[in-house]
Amino acid sequence: MSHPTSFASLPEELQVMVASYLRQHNTAIRLHVCQAWRRIFTPFVWRHIEVKFLFEQKVDWYNIFLESARSESLKTHGQWIRSISLACHPDFIEEFLDLSPETFPRLTSLSFTNPESDSLIASFIRKAPSSAADDNGSGLRTLEISGFEGFGDFGGNSTDALLEYASKLEVVQLDMMPCMSSKSIQQFLCSAVRLKEFNIIGEKRDPDREDLFLDAHDVVSPDWFVFDCQIGGIPRPDITQDIAGNPAIDYIKEGTHQESLDLEKGVYSQLGRLTKLRELILGVTVVPHWEYDCLAMTIESGLDLLKDLKELEYVHLIDMEVSIYGDKDEAWVKENWPKVGRIW
Repeated sequence: MSHPTSFASLPEELQVMVASYLRQHNTAIRLHVCQAWRRIFTPFVWRHIEVKFLFEQKVDWYNIFLESARSESLKTHGQWIRSISLACHPDFIEEFLDLSPETFPRLTSLSFTNPESDSLIASFIRKAPSSAADDNGSGLRTLEISGFEGFGDFGGNSTDALLEYASKLEVVQLDMMPCMSSKSIQQFLCSAVRLKEFNIIGEKRDPDREDLFLDAHDVVSPDWFVFDCQIGGIPRPDITQDIAGNPAIDYIKEGTHQESLDLEKGVYSQLGRLTKLRELILGVTVVPHWEYDCLAMTIESGLDLLKDLKELEYVHLIDMEVSIYGDKDEAWVKENWPKVGRIW
């Protein structure tokens, strides 16, 4: 007849394994059960920090958390923190930084609402261990920054900080405006050798900013990996019809037909290397603007250079002046992108 086994009687390696499967709340409860268990459970209690702003919340979690932080809890237990997610007011972000240790040595995921300060954004990113000091395969993998009410200040300091961690990052989402320039986007993409997702097409965009996309001239140089990004700056002399009652030349980028083809084929060539890509998102809605300096997405312009993207399932070209919807081009899509049901 079998007998129940107590947690205390388990070898330490099994205790750690059990602790790793518990929810954070349940792990915290164990700290109050037995003083001797604190060494086992404390690292798991502090694995993840998450603070969200909720209207009409019954408990003032903001102040409860800050009171804990003011008692040096972040500095005491910061060594265990692996992910931080703060969706709250910028003032909270600033105080959180003031109460934090110099770095969180195990931090791999960082998500926060933009504190509307270029220097503060840079300081928060640098709370992760530096890539140069990381030799054990860890490091910052995910970075997500949302603009407070859609606006932010991702400037030179923030960009410099981002570039410092480029070699380790796998997921980058920057949903704010203004964001990165074409030059800084290219610098990052050339260094981000592990990048799986790159999304700087946020919900809110400033139609008057011309540097919030990746200029095609910057694309046709080193290798890079892009998942979700607007590409512009391409001459499109093939667009001749009037636009909004005005001559097309008032809207399109100047350049010859050959210059357009050469540039487009250079971009297609780079995109064609992303053979594992499942989603290609180039279109971005910026009402009332329509993209005219974009890829034409036709066989003539070099679309055949993307024939090896066999894993593509979703292609997003919304609000772009493209010609991929003709019979010849649609037949090409059906043959070369068999998993793409429709092009948006």
